[in-house]
Amino acid sequence: MKINELNFMIGGKAGEGIDVPGTLFAKLCMHIGLRFHTTAEFYSVIKGYNNINQIRIAEGTVATHTNDYDLILALDKDTTDRYLNSVVPGGGVIYDPKIAEVTRDDVHLFPVPLREIARDKVGLELAKNIVGIGAVMGLLDFPMEPLTNLLRKTFERKGEEVVMKNHDAAQAGYKYVRENFNREFNYLIRPVENAQKTFMINGNQAISLGAIKAGCKFVSEYPMTPSSSVLHCMAKHAQEFDISVNHVEDEISAINMAVGAGYAGVRSLVATSGGGFALMTEAIGLAGMLESPVVVVDCQRPGPSTGLPTRTGQGDLRQVIHASQGDFPKVVLAPGSHEEAFYMSFDAFNLAEKYQCPVLMLSEKYLAEGFMNLPFLDTQSLKIDRGKLLTDTQIKDDFKRYEPSDDGVTNRTIPGQPGGAHTATSYEHDEVGYFTEEIDDCVEMNARRMKKMETIEKNLPPAKLVGEPNADVTFVCWGATYGSVIEAMDRLKEEGISANLLHVKYLHPLQPGVADILSQAKHPILVEGNYTAQLGGLIAERAGIHIQDKILDWSGRPFTSQLIMDETKKLIA
Repeated sequence: MKINELNFMIGGKAGEGIDVPGTLFAKLCMHIGLRFHTTAEFYSVIKGYNNINQIRIAEGTVATHTNDYDLILALDKDTTDRYLNSVVPGGGVIYDPKIAEVTRDDVHLFPVPLREIARDKVGLELAKNIVGIGAVMGLLDFPMEPLTNLLRKTFERKGEEVVMKNHDAAQAGYKYVRENFNREFNYLIRPVENAQKTFMINGNQAISLGAIKAGCKFVSEYPMTPSSSVLHCMAKHAQEFDISVNHVEDEISAINMAVGAGYAGVRSLVATSGGGFALMTEAIGLAGMLESPVVVVDCQRPGPSTGLPTRTGQGDLRQVIHASQGDFPKVVLAPGSHEEAFYMSFDAFNLAEKYQCPVLMLSEKYLAEGFMNLPFLDTQSLKIDRGKLLTDTQIKDDFKRYEPSDDGVTNRTIPGQPGGAHTATSYEHDEVGYFTEEIDDCVEMNARRMKKMETIEKNLPPAKLVGEPNADVTFVCWGATYGSVIEAMDRLKEEGISANLLHVKYLHPLQPGVADILSQAKHPILVEGNYTAQLGGLIAERAGIHIQDKILDWSGRPFTSQLIMDETKKLIA
């Protein structure tokens, strides 16, 4: 019997409502003290094709998903056809026998007339998803009352009639399972005693909350999957935190407005995906020349062009590092978890103002749209650092915006400050900001700007190894592959293979300490979600170390710990 450990999946056609029951299930588990991780795989269509929502629960932290399912709720035939073989022996499948025929001897089959019950009890076949989640809770021996309460909270804004219809649908599914199947399923859900309180969040929300905590007051975005919920989240909190949120006509307008807001002294944010970022690159160069702070979030999806708009990937690293022409400072960072997304989002705004340059944060669909629940975050140590932004009393009579400095960073003023006036231009300029093409001025200005990169690198937190030292294998990764690698390390240890992890969070300039760590690694293995091993190439270029063994995936699907384990065993054999 397994208690409070379950990998659950709901599958159905786009438009059949697999998101709602998945969210209900995750919230119910959270309210009784369990931890969860969710990820959704779906096609870029409004209706049709098979979509799935995976929810993995446990009493401890759940860092990633797995494609081995303990229980499937199949709302269509395609789900059973595709995923029946992915159910673990002893697992279960709830399905509608009038939609699909299911045969497998080593799993429990639970035929439930989902569509018929929904039609009879609610008068709407689409309510089969709520019938299904009721059946799931009945099968897991979970009391009905918490589900009833959550259904009310979820649907009360739509009126009492909608609330009661969903209640009746869930009750009917719950009752059918309890009356027609013996207690033969070896999985149960039970409340956790003295559980830590948690809250539900996805990666985009974590980035947004980090931005709000950092004092972001201007957001401009043209929606693009999977970044759009950054705009939604910031808009939701705009009035409460006095944020100007702008849904603009295109990505070029979005970045130009944000660069202007940064120049005017307002912490500004833009979120997009790789295709939208491609349109922004000229304005990234403008921010570099103006030395105007701005934070840009690129939620990656596979490309090129439209590519796979609803899938995940790590193919934008080189694009972001080399955005726009010429040499100028920029910072590129990538969180690996929801918690890191919050803290590194906060850090991004400090970096942008401290070094007066664009800061580019790389996320990816897997992190951006995946939910998990976290304990309440510690924010006491977070301090806003606006760098060399002068107050009115600090401005001298001979103020020069771009005068030489030891660290490359100059004093900065914003429009309207007495004595702080200067010319801001996209052309090369002198110390005051006037356009120039004189050799000495051009050489001096570019060298002074690029000196910032040395300053930034010196002040970045050094890279650290996760796991035991002197391990047989050292994984090297970035971004949201982190959780799957961590789980793979634990599973490899059970089989006698020790492993540790170098998770690179700051990619440009490359985080200090990477070369030292890798020079002592017995067997480094690179794990990346792209075809060309972009981080591996960056490490070879900047640290002088070429990682021979690689585990690469460009399918648009997130890594699993099982894939990493299997490939690692092949590489060390």
